[in-house]
Amino acid sequence: MLKSGDLVYLPAHFILTKKNNDGTVSKYLETKVPYRGLLLKMENNNCSIFYRGETWNAPMDMVLLYNKGEDNVSHAN
Repeated sequence: MLKSGDLVYLPAHFILTKKNNDGTVSKYLETKVPYRGLLLKMENNNCSIFYRGETWNAPMDMVLLYNKGEDNVSHAN
């Protein structure tokens, strides 16, 4: 299971978002190449991921889909 501090795999063409206080999307990006991001927190079916100097949101189910098992996750201690 993933936890805060884990490095998570983000495949090419993965969508990350930033949300307003009311939950609407204010900004989004699509990764151009595969990348590893730092998992900051998981709550309400969403993950906060530190990616290239900014905090972004992603659906937890999509992050879990691409990060099954220990082979796909690195741990930052």
